[in-house]
Amino acid sequence: MAKFFIPIRKILEGILKLDVDSIAYEIANTTEFSQLVIRLNTEGEPTSQLYELGVDSQNRELKDIAGNPNTSSGYSPFTISEKERKGQRTDHITLKDTGEFYLSFTVKPFKGGFSIDANPIKDEDNLFDIWGSEIVGLNEENLQIIIEYYRGIILEKVNQKLIA
Repeated sequence: MAKFFIPIRKILEGILKLDVDSIAYEIANTTEFSQLVIRLNTEGEPTSQLYELGVDSQNRELKDIAGNPNTSSGYSPFTISEKERKGQRTDHITLKDTGEFYLSFTVKPFKGGFSIDANPIKDEDNLFDIWGSEIVGLNEENLQIIIEYYRGIILEKVNQKLIA
């Protein structure tokens, strides 16, 4: 084998040794990543599902899941006045009243990915029983944002191996 192939071989062997599942775990285990996932699911991003869009991870409108919305927004007139008093949205259901539900969201990394969890208990109600467990999780649009996030970091690691 010609000597000039040796450096190329070392670079390619280094790239092949990248453990993508471990890299994905490292990414999902960062505060920045967790905060992004939670913002996409709750609020703080233009595509945040619950607050900005009023949809679950299947893109179903929350007012449609409730079955019997009292108004076009899904809120009763009393709830609308209370939410207006707090400066909250009233045009669709957000599942944000006190903010406690949103604050309960956590990202749990595992080798190769992550899961999202939240405490659905509010007073005597279980939000999962009312709205379905799909209120926790990312819709396709937000999953694409996460895929791009992963892709950027993984490509950066590949470039680091190429430079090394």
